[in-house]
This record gives sequence, C-alpha cells and structure tokens, in this order.
Amino acid sequence: MPNTKGSLKREIIIDRLLKRERGYSIQELWEEVNRGLEIECFPTVSINTIRGDIQHIMNHYRVKIEVTKRGKKEIFRYEDPNSSIFKNVLTAGELQHLHSMMMSIRFIDPIQGTLMYKELSNRLSDMLDVDPASDPIVLYKKIPEKANCNRFKALYQHIRTQTPTTIVYTTDGGKSEQKILLHPYYILYDVPVYYLLCHDATNDVAAKIPISSILRMISSPETEFLPNKDFPLQDFYTKHLSRV
Repeated sequence: MPNTKGSLKREIIIDRLLKRERGYSIQELWEEVNRGLEIECFPTVSINTIRGDIQHIMNHYRVKIEVTKRGKKEIFRYEDPNSSIFKNVLTAGELQHLHSMMMSIRFIDPIQGTLMYKELSNRLSDMLDVDPASDPIVLYKKIPEKANCNRFKALYQHIRTQTPTTIVYTTDGGKSEQKILLHPYYILYDVPVYYLLCHDATNDVAAKIPISSILRMISSPETEFLPNKDFPLQDFYTKHLSRV
C-alpha cells in the first residue's frame, strides 16, 4: 500500500469489512472506504487504489484473502474471519464503555457527535456483536441539517489544522452578504445557535459568526495563521456565562 495520506485509514476500513462473512466486491469496498475518508476530510481514492490496498494486505501482512464468484463479481473476505492486520488490545468491558461514551458524545455535541457516531459505533459493534441502533441513551427530535453538518466539518478541519479561510456569509437577516478572510479559533454552542469564533483579518477585529449564515468558504493556506489573542480562555467563561 502506498505511504500516502489516508492509507492507514483505508487499511482500518478494509480490514473491518474483510472480517465480515458476507464479503464485499471491489466496488463495494471502494464505496465504503471513500465514505469513511470523506467523514474525516481525507481525499477520496480511485478503485485501482483499493485493488492495490488488497494486494498490499496479502503481500505485506501475509493474511489469506478468499476470493469467490457471485455472479460476475469477485467477492473478497478473510479466509479466517478471526484474521486482522490489527491487534485489538482493549478488553470487552473497555469496548462497551467506549460504545456508551460515543452515545453520550451525541448529547454533548450534537453535530460533531452525530458525524463521528455512526462510523465509530459500527466499528465497535463489529467487535462487540451489538446493534448500535439499539438501546440509545439520547433521542433526538431533530437531527442537524446536512448543510450545517457540512459547514461544521469544514470549519472543524480548518481549526484543527490552523488554516485561514475566506468565507462569504449573510448579514442583516440574510439581506446582504460579506466576504472576509478569517483565522478560525473555536466553535461555540450558544443555545440554540452554533457560532464560529475567529479573527476577521479583513477588518482586523474579533468576530462571532453564526455557522448557519456561512454560504461559501475557501481555504487560504498561503496566508500565515494568526494565533488566538481575541478569545483568551482564562477568563472566557466568567465573561460569557452568568453565575448561578
């Protein structure tokens, strides 16, 4: 497998799928891998890359992969369903705690928790033989809109990598638009609205922008990132939260 960004992520997904008794075609593996890559903001790959990944797993890890015919399709799965290129060092109890933790994260952070919950809970359910949809801790009346989830994912990635971005967002209740270059710092959940806390480099001021008002964003990696001086955390909560 080429030593490229996202290769470990692909190995994790492919390994999990090959352990399942049903088996998967190359097309299905490719679709599942790209779905997982997109969730974590990795670039997607071609179907030929997946073919190379399968060959790498067989040659490098010496794991036997069974190939059978299902109609015109070749179906891939581990010859031994207990095979894996990863050694799980967690106990069953620890895995169950992780599963419960993932459910709780959805309550603490509905958007990011929802984005990561499905993939990680499915991964844990493979090991624990449980249904991730059963016995939920939190029931939602309303799942975050897809547009807000996509904005959140992009902003989360910009914050994590400290990448400035140019955005276009609406103001005056959607009557006008503004375009600014900003340096993203935090996402603030000020019920019921999610805000981006950032430095507006165009106007050289601190800014608090509703995520739902952002229409477009373009990364500006050529711009040097300005460290946060607008929102010092040592007194942030005393200034923004009222005392009981």
